Amino acid sequence: MYLRFVTTRIDKDSHRPQGVFVASHALFNSGDLTPDEWKHVREILNWFNANLPTPPKNFTTGRAIFWFKSSAEENIRNVWELVHLLRQHGRYVEVHKCRRLGNILWEDKFQVAAFPSKLDARITVQ
Repeated sequence: MYLRFVTTRIDKDSHRPQGVFVASHALFNSGDLTPDEWKHVREILNWFNANLPTPPKNFTTGRAIFWFKSSAEENIRNVWELVHLLRQHGRYVEVHKCRRLGNILWEDKFQVAAFPSKLDARITVQ
């Protein structure tokens, strides 16, 4: 099972709902956070920078979107922290669940990058 945390804003590159990381960076830079919230978001984003692998430099994401593997429990726990902050600031966030993805381009033990496909079997949970 794969999980993707998204907002209702459509991403200009993937043409799919914007992921929670892009939304979190926008909120972080918005000036709308209290000093404590700003520090908390920074700590979470720093944790992901240190603990979530990135694709090799020659990998071009383009329209690819990233999904967490359901087994990536610590990553998912930390994403929920971002989701709660986004929701507190009026951002609508959904969780998409997918049992299979049609076009996986890259993966590690926590996540996959895949081109959106009509073959994806997705369930949306609010």
